[in-house]
Amino acid sequence: MAQKNKTKIYFWLKLDENFYKNIIIKKARKTSDTMVIVYQRLMLQSLATNGYLYYEGAFENLAEELATSLDEDVEQVQMALAFFSKYGLIQFDNEQNANMLQVHALIDQETNWARYQRENRKKEKTEKLDIVQPLSNHCPTEIELEIDIEKEIDKEVEEEISTPPSDLQKLIELYQTNFGIVKPILYDDLKADLADYGLELIIEAVKRAVKRQREYGYAQGILKSWNNKGIKTLDQAKAEEVSFQNKSQSNQNKFQQQKPVKKAPEWTDEGRLIKAGVDTTGMTQNEMYKLVGEMGLRNE
Repeated sequence: MAQKNKTKIYFWLKLDENFYKNIIIKKARKTSDTMVIVYQRLMLQSLATNGYLYYEGAFENLAEELATSLDEDVEQVQMALAFFSKYGLIQFDNEQNANMLQVHALIDQETNWARYQRENRKKEKTEKLDIVQPLSNHCPTEIELEIDIEKEIDKEVEEEISTPPSDLQKLIELYQTNFGIVKPILYDDLKADLADYGLELIIEAVKRAVKRQREYGYAQGILKSWNNKGIKTLDQAKAEEVSFQNKSQSNQNKFQQQKPVKKAPEWTDEGRLIKAGVDTTGMTQNEMYKLVGEMGLRNE
């Protein structure tokens, strides 16, 4: 009977020099380097649970549980939790569970099989460099053939189990590329947008915001406008844009042929939305007022 091996997953944090350039980390180091070390250990502790530290109720509070688990002083853990929650890098829910917000952007993982293959390929590459006998004088053995077949199988397995970047990671990278560092308070907003609209629509909305030199709030306004119109896919969003452009061109042609038609003044909510490229047809005054606020157009 074939034996099934349990797949083990290894997690790690992808830290670079920017971690220590973070103003909050710098401030923490001035207080205590130990506190930063404890914070990093808490991040590592949360990897297997996707960035969360769950309070199990074995001790009076989460700090005591974590101190026991990490063999750290309780006061040091309490200080780290208090400091980093104050500055928004840790969030607590009503059940004392801690959300290590930085971990979501820094986490990476691989299975034990993928790790074995990566290390094995590295070892084989080193061994090949040490071979001095000409390949023509080397007789392939049955064992070597078996290894070659195993490599092919391993390659297929590794391709199947390798974990691509999550949509949340892609969204965070998209935000950082176009708008700057993601502040901890924005993580929940990004997660909610991802759940409500999907990555494709968010990317399209961000493109339009960047094209108009706007911030992410502008993209959120576009997403809400699409949602109100029942637009759920990228194709629908593009079709709506084409329809709007055609309608605008048609109205412009009519305007040139007919008497001037009174337009909404630019200082009104409708005027601001039209100037921003939003089709206000069928929208109530209250809807336009709300959308102008969400897109940050009121101060223009």
